Amino acid sequence: MAIFHLSVKIISRSSGRSAIAAAAYRAGEKLKNEENGKTHDFSKKKGVVYSEIQLPENAPSEYKDRQTLWNKVQEIEKRADAQLAREVEVALPQELDRKKQIELAHNYIQEQFVDKGMIADWSIHDKGDGNPHAHIMLTTRSLKKDGSWAPKQKSTYILDENREKIPQIDPKTGKQKIGARGRKMWKRTTVTYNDWNNKDNVELWRNEWAKQVNHYLEPSKKIDNRSYKRQGITKMPTIHEGYVAREIEKRGGSSDRIETNKMIKKINSAKNNIIILLDKIERMKIRRKQLKQLRERAIKAILRIIRNKEQQYQLFKKKLDEWEEQLNEQFNRQNKRNDGRKRKTSSEDTTIRIRKRGIERRERDFKLREQEIKRTSDKSIKRRDLSKGHENAERSSKNHRSGRETQYYQGFDKPKGRGM
Repeated sequence: MAIFHLSVKIISRSSGRSAIAAAAYRAGEKLKNEENGKTHDFSKKKGVVYSEIQLPENAPSEYKDRQTLWNKVQEIEKRADAQLAREVEVALPQELDRKKQIELAHNYIQEQFVDKGMIADWSIHDKGDGNPHAHIMLTTRSLKKDGSWAPKQKSTYILDENREKIPQIDPKTGKQKIGARGRKMWKRTTVTYNDWNNKDNVELWRNEWAKQVNHYLEPSKKIDNRSYKRQGITKMPTIHEGYVAREIEKRGGSSDRIETNKMIKKINSAKNNIIILLDKIERMKIRRKQLKQLRERAIKAILRIIRNKEQQYQLFKKKLDEWEEQLNEQFNRQNKRNDGRKRKTSSEDTTIRIRKRGIERRERDFKLREQEIKRTSDKSIKRRDLSKGHENAERSSKNHRSGRETQYYQGFDKPKGRGM
């Protein structure tokens, strides 16, 4: 996830630092310091993925060489406490590929620093640990139109409301002071050659960096350069951990900075839960207030209805009476029409019709019975004829016997003794 980070530091000779050493470390190169003859070799440094030097229009092309540029800077800055360079460090969004990161940094540096006369020597560091960032080294002294170095400060006259010089008055004589060679003396002041040291620039650079980054990010992933306090967020900000603290944690050690951030995250989580609960309570209060207002409005409406109740009741009753009269008239008209169309029938006719239907039904049933009886009798006659034929056949079979049977029975016919 993209985070906002932009810090500004000064590389000063008073702190024992060297512009050549700083440039060699950030670019991962081997550079020689002509001031003391020392060589700074960081060519084996890992994580330097891109380096570039951007020059303003009036800068000599030889300053494209990193060693030449920073040796010239150290040569012109003679004071023991001289500011050799200004460093701006920015966090690059992880969501962008390398090409987009380079494009983002190049455009930002050109608009905010190079177009204003600074020389920018910058490098991108990325060790693959999710922390891609850029180191931007900037010159602190302006260049003249001819490419030579300009002074950091210059003396100028103080002007009055009419844009005229103000004379220096001698308190003893009350007249304008006269300097060497009889020159009149005017009030003067010392001003910086450029406004790069103005503290307001830091806020401007932070705002512009946030805008440039958000131009490349989706709306849901935009960053904000403002502090939590300025954004109205009660969340406690974490502190910068740094490379050393992370290395200690990787080796299994304990870093005070990382432990502090862990504690801050726990506190923020607890505060977030409290804020959610307070928000729910506030919404409940608002709803109760709304319900109270609705109840009051309903009571007022009911009171208005009650006040006008008698009048409304009379009007409503009058309307009902009118509707009832209209309905009665319509019913009466319909009944008259039905009476004219009604056929004249009596109960006697109805009785005769019912009896006639009963007689017809009985006659029909009688005919059906006769037909059934006739069919039944025909069937019985046929059965009788068939049964007679069977009896005759049986009689003829009894009279007819075989030869042996005849002899047997003839023997029984003759008497065969006294006992027979």
